[in-house]
Order: sequence, then C-alpha cells, then structure tokens
Amino acid sequence: MTVVVKVYIVRHGETEENRQGIMQGQLDTPLNAAGLRQAELAADALEDVPFGAAYSSDLQRARKTAEVILERHPDVRLETMEALRERYMGDWQGGSVYNRGDPPANLEPIIDFLARSMKWWGDTIARHVQRQAAKLKKELAEQEDAGAQDDSEWVDEPWEFEPLHVLVVSHGGLIGTLVTNLVGSRKVEVAEGVTIGRCFNASISVIDMDESGRGVLISYADTTHLNVDLVQENADVQQ
Repeated sequence: MTVVVKVYIVRHGETEENRQGIMQGQLDTPLNAAGLRQAELAADALEDVPFGAAYSSDLQRARKTAEVILERHPDVRLETMEALRERYMGDWQGGSVYNRGDPPANLEPIIDFLARSMKWWGDTIARHVQRQAAKLKKELAEQEDAGAQDDSEWVDEPWEFEPLHVLVVSHGGLIGTLVTNLVGSRKVEVAEGVTIGRCFNASISVIDMDESGRGVLISYADTTHLNVDLVQENADVQQ
C-alpha cells in the first residue's frame, strides 16, 4: 500500500480559559501569550512539511494557530470550517470545570458531535484520498508505459509517489473524539507504540492514509516540539 495523504492534526495553542479551567466549547476565545508561542513552536516543527491543503475551526484560537503555522507556507490557502469547532457545551460555556454540576439540557449530544466530526472527515479527508488514489493509479500506468517503451539497460531512479500533506487545526475534544472513532470504526489503526491519551495544546497528531482509504495513526498529541509548560487537563472534555 502507498501513502497518498498525510494528515497533520494540531490542537490550538493555549488560551487563558485553558489555563483557568474554564469550559470554552464554542466561545470564541483568543490565544494568550503562551498559546502564541506554542503556535510558533508548532510552526517550527512543521516548517518543512509541503502542505497542499489546510483546514481549521473558524473559532479564532484555532484559526490563529493555523495562520501562524501557515506563515511558513504562504502559498497554502486556509479554509475555516464550523464542522471543526469544539463541542457546544451549552450553559456550561464560560463556567469553571470544577463546579459544573449535571450536564445542561442544551449540551451538544455526543452522538451529534461524533457524527459532525466523522462527516467532516468523510467529506474532506476521504475525498482527498479518493482523488490522490486516482492520481496514483494514473502515475503508475504512466510509469509502466514508460518502462515498456524503454529498451535501455540503465536503471532509472526509484519512483516514489508524493502524498498530499494536509494541515488540520481544531480543538482537544473534537480531535480526541475524531481519532478515537476513526480507530474504533477500523478506518484507522494505531501504529506500534502509539497511545491515544490527553490531547495537549499545540500538540501534533499524524495519520497516514493509503489508496484504499485505510489509515495508520503514526503519532498522537506529540509535544516533543514544545518547551513550555502545558495545561494538563481539557475543561471541554467530560471527565
């Protein structure tokens, strides 16, 4: 199998609400100074990735993180999408995680949140995979034709298919829900040594997708590029 799409999923940088344990949900909160620094460090880590497409939540903490990363990739257009927003937390939004009480009636149902994230994946990433798979098939046919017409004895350089590199910037709750359910539905398998756990601010997860539509989670919530203190808990995830 050939990797046709590499997806780099980044959680937004820190906000003051993250630091204070405030549930944000779909509140449109900005990055704080630490969050901007985290975004810059993520940009350093991804500087050499030849992105061909980029998506982010339309909430400013995710959008700004994506914009900082794409400063190193000026030819890549960012597409912001409501579907990549964090879970709507209803009356919990703006309150402390430490005294939230029972879930409010207007909390986005988990089944709807899951469906939203999986629909986005199917509408966006799966379509990229389909297009790239068709491109791979065409290029393989061209290589075979060229080989059949070449009677020389010299050996050409090994041919490698260049995958599409996709940046996705979203929120901890959505990333965890999406990845967990991609794995649970067997669309994605987990590489040896990789564990799905906490999704830290400005962490990077990578999924390789092959031409059959199957994926491998290469890394999850990697923070090796960050040299700053990280908020350990995500207030927008129910404990």
